[in-house]
Amino acid sequence: MAERAKQFWMENLFRPVFELRQAQIWLAGSIFTALTGGLAFDSTIPVHLIISVVMLIMALVRVNEGVPLLKRQFKLFVNYFYVIPIMNFRAANIKRKDIAMLGRGFEWGPEHAQRAYQVMSMSTEYMEIKLPLILKPFSHRYAKTTRKLGGRPWIHGLGDEKEVTADEGVFHAHSVIFGNPGTGKTTLLKMFSSGALHRGNVVIIIDPKNDADWKKTVQSECEALGMGDRFYFFHPSHPSISCRIDPLSSYTRTTEIASRISSVLPGEAETDPYVQFAWKCIYQIIEAQLYVGEKPQLTSIGYCLMSGKFQLAKRCLDKLFCKVLGSDWVTSMGKDIEKLGAGSMIAGMCIYYTQNLQVEHSNPALDGIVEMVSHPQEHMTKMLGSTAPLFAQLNSKPLDELLSPKITMTEDDELRPIVDVDKLVRTGGVLYVALDSLSDAMVASAIGKLILADVCAASARRYNYEEGKGRRVSLFVDEAHACINDPLINMLAVARGAQFELYVSSQTLPDYIAKTSEAQARRILGLASNLFCLRVNDNITQEYATENFGEANIRSVGYSLNSGTSTTGALGEFSGGLKEQLSETREKVFPATLLGDLPNLQYVARLADGRKVKGRIPFLKEAA
Repeated sequence: MAERAKQFWMENLFRPVFELRQAQIWLAGSIFTALTGGLAFDSTIPVHLIISVVMLIMALVRVNEGVPLLKRQFKLFVNYFYVIPIMNFRAANIKRKDIAMLGRGFEWGPEHAQRAYQVMSMSTEYMEIKLPLILKPFSHRYAKTTRKLGGRPWIHGLGDEKEVTADEGVFHAHSVIFGNPGTGKTTLLKMFSSGALHRGNVVIIIDPKNDADWKKTVQSECEALGMGDRFYFFHPSHPSISCRIDPLSSYTRTTEIASRISSVLPGEAETDPYVQFAWKCIYQIIEAQLYVGEKPQLTSIGYCLMSGKFQLAKRCLDKLFCKVLGSDWVTSMGKDIEKLGAGSMIAGMCIYYTQNLQVEHSNPALDGIVEMVSHPQEHMTKMLGSTAPLFAQLNSKPLDELLSPKITMTEDDELRPIVDVDKLVRTGGVLYVALDSLSDAMVASAIGKLILADVCAASARRYNYEEGKGRRVSLFVDEAHACINDPLINMLAVARGAQFELYVSSQTLPDYIAKTSEAQARRILGLASNLFCLRVNDNITQEYATENFGEANIRSVGYSLNSGTSTTGALGEFSGGLKEQLSETREKVFPATLLGDLPNLQYVARLADGRKVKGRIPFLKEAA
């Protein structure tokens, strides 16, 4: 390290290993001297052996100097799978619950950038580096694995890797993950989710693909921790083994339910008039349902919104009429009220309420439902044009049972438990939600957004009634661009104080831009203090990720050769020169193009504690 402080020093790890050549010469000399020195020295003191030992020591010194350089060069050509037995992983987490595992790697700094730019200037086959023949069999041994992992293995070989950990508080500031398909995002999420579970966190996973390996890993960790009965699995394509979730079961104000459903609708909730109108209608129906003692659920709200609003209005007005006019009002006043509506009982009841009862017996629920049924039907149908498909999606088979469950106290309730997200957050457990987006992306997106809205409401209740205290919640959202909505963004912004930590994964930055806008996508990334980036090919994501590593002065050596003759000089006169120049330029600490060359199961990361890490992701292997 002292050499780095020298003004004109420049590291070169990729030169021929001259130390090993010198070691060979010293070793050969030592052997030759030991074998033949006795013939040259006729004395009682074995001078030849002393000289031979000295030469052997010099050979060992040169080997000691050359081996580190040889190891560095060897690592430029090979790669391997990093496997951790699951028992070792569990033991490490039990020993230090305040530490999170990040795999193997090293902190990336200017010295690694200097080495990277040197290698990038080499020939395609790296002819500048010659491995000794003795290492050729070892490089062939790793050749198949290196090809399978792809990318450029030398990127990770630029540093000295070791076990990398982080204080668990680093993840409290939320994490964003990028990576192309097949690069290891799910493997990374498996490690993070298993670690969060061992730290005692509540784990909620939104998985669009239903990754069987991820599910199996988390479920086995639950069983190992003695909480197998608190692992809940939701899958719309497997209703017989899926738990049921009522995303509207917990609320403190009826406006919460309306906002929760409206967050799933396309459009900006604060500015889109269609979303605002839908919110108002949903709120009016919920108030009316509660007035007559009905539990608001997706199926009942959807039915009342589309075709059952008149029946709901009739039940609400009948309750008031029985209270004010008597339980036999139909017999005594029914015909007169029906005449007010020109033969329509519900129309007459609305008119009678407005003219005779509203002033003294006004009720927000009644006022809202009466206004709703009195609204021009043609205009309402137009304004609810995007709302009707949403309820059709969420109330289709089998989602009508999975998202609007009924408590029947039968064997079905034991096999398919009803999960209350708010209760789960308080008592602990794991909820694994598989969205099945490959077969039905539209419905999967709606389910994901609705559950995220419910989780967001749970974090808000913790703020309101628990002063932000309680079990820490780890929320994992894979392919988050598919279900990005205001509740998810709100949790990224303010849920940290409610003991919520988010892990948001997607393939590229343009995924978020396509679903929202560039400004909104940048805001999402800005709200997370941790960034993990696996191999990505688009330059937008590459530039964003490498911006987080900053810049450094990179040294380079330039040579110039010149020669010349003069027309006025003699025939043999000429001039020439060789110039060597050391210069520094300001370059990115991690070159953007290297993100497209990362092998599978490798990442670069910017952490909340300020570290920049180049890491290798482990496989968690079950015992045979």
